[in-house]
Amino acid sequence: MKPKDIINNYHYEKLSPKHDLSEFSCGVKDLDDFLKDDALTQQEQNLSVTYLAIFESQILGYVFILADKVEYRKISKKGVYKDYPSIKIGRLAIDEKFKNMGLGNEILDSICIIITKMSKRLGVSFITVDAYCNARKFYQKNEFKYGIINDSEKLKRKAKKYDTTSVPMYKSVKKMKIEFQFSLLLF
Repeated sequence: MKPKDIINNYHYEKLSPKHDLSEFSCGVKDLDDFLKDDALTQQEQNLSVTYLAIFESQILGYVFILADKVEYRKISKKGVYKDYPSIKIGRLAIDEKFKNMGLGNEILDSICIIITKMSKRLGVSFITVDAYCNARKFYQKNEFKYGIINDSEKLKRKAKKYDTTSVPMYKSVKKMKIEFQFSLLLF
């Protein structure tokens, strides 16, 4: 199967007990364990929602989203309000079998577009992520920004020491441009 075929034909399904997660492995134990052990429980408690990216019954990856807020003083000194409503991408992972096909960018783009469309019906100002230090460049390439403090040397040292150290990042929904028609609606 060609990457283009997968990207053009995958779909999302909300995580449910019917999904067999046993074969999923993104290579990061924390992300694998979360999907298999915690995602459904948190979803049942209305804390979050997990969507699986699926192609021909194979789980390509998943994205875990939840409500959040941005304390504006952490990203700028100019905020009118103290807090701004946000949607957090709590986890995003691609199965190792499907890595290096552009699926991470594709799934992140599609989720950002869905959140942007959602913001027209429900007040959402930002998309947030607590990016693992080793994944921060991926999010930077996708226009996520750090808050006021950006100590890249400190982040590099932490990333070498701990795989799961994270750094908060954000993306303004208002500044996003939807350059193509996107018909997928999850909500």
